[in-house]
Amino acid sequence: MANSPRVGSRGRTVDASGVQIVVTEFPNPGRPPVLLLHGIGSRGNSWWPVIDPLAERFHLYQLDLRGHGASGKPERGYVVEQYAADLDAVIDALDLAEPRIMGHSLGALVTLLWASDRSPRAAAFVLEDPPLVTPPDILRAFDGWQQLAALTPAAAAAWYSQEYPDWSEEDCLRRAETITSTAPGVFSEMRAMAEEALATGTTDRTHLLAGVQTPTLLLRGNPELGGVVTPNDAARLMRVMPHALDVYFPEVGHGIHRDATADFLAAVTPFLERPGA
Repeated sequence: MANSPRVGSRGRTVDASGVQIVVTEFPNPGRPPVLLLHGIGSRGNSWWPVIDPLAERFHLYQLDLRGHGASGKPERGYVVEQYAADLDAVIDALDLAEPRIMGHSLGALVTLLWASDRSPRAAAFVLEDPPLVTPPDILRAFDGWQQLAALTPAAAAAWYSQEYPDWSEEDCLRRAETITSTAPGVFSEMRAMAEEALATGTTDRTHLLAGVQTPTLLLRGNPELGGVVTPNDAARLMRVMPHALDVYFPEVGHGIHRDATADFLAAVTPFLERPGA
C-alpha cells in the first residue's frame, strides 16, 4: 500500500440524484482527464500507490463511490446501474470532455456497464481485474466481507494484520476503517445481484462490451493468486472487442496497481497517452 500522495489535491462534491459523491482532484491543467474508480468495500485512496506518477501526466479525479469513504450512504441504491448513473453525473458536473476511465474490481464493472451504453463519451477505458463472470463462490466472499465490515475497526485491523503480514500497521488500520465504514447495503445488494445471476444463469458480462469501439485495456492477475479474470474470460472479451488489449500479470493477483505498481504504470501510462485515446 502507500502513504498519501505528495502531489497537491482539492476536494469536490457532486450531487448524484440526491447522493453526495466525493471527488478528490489532482489538478494538472491541460493534461487528459482520468477518472479512478475503486473496488467494493474500498475508497478512492486505494489508488494512492499510483497517484503521484500518474498525476505528472494526467489530470486525475479520484472518486469515493456511493456507500464508500466520504460519499453519501443511502439505505438503498447499490446496484451497478446506479453506480454508472453516478459516474454520468460526475462527468457532467465536472464538464469533462472525452475522459479516460480506469476502474478496479467493482470500479471496473461499473466502467464496463457505463461503456456498454455511453462509450462514445470516453476516450479510453482501463479495466483492472474486472469480474467479467459471476463465479460460483462469490456468495461466500460477500458473506466474508459482510462479517468483516461488521467488526470494530480494531478487530478488522487485527484480521488484516494476520491475513497480510507484509502490510504495515497503518495500512491495516486504514483498510479496516474503510471497510467498517462502508454502507451495509453495498454488500447486501451486490450479493443479491450475484445470487440472481447464479440462479438465472446470467453470469457472463462479456457481451456487454460487444460493439464498443473505444480503446480498452484489460489488466488481469493470476487466478491462482486471487485474480478474477480467467484466460477463457479474457479470450471471450478479446473476441467481442477485437481492438482491445490484454495484459497479464502472472506474479500478482487481484490488486495489480498495488502489488505490481511499476509494471502496472508501464502498461497503463502509454496506453492512456497514445493518440487513439
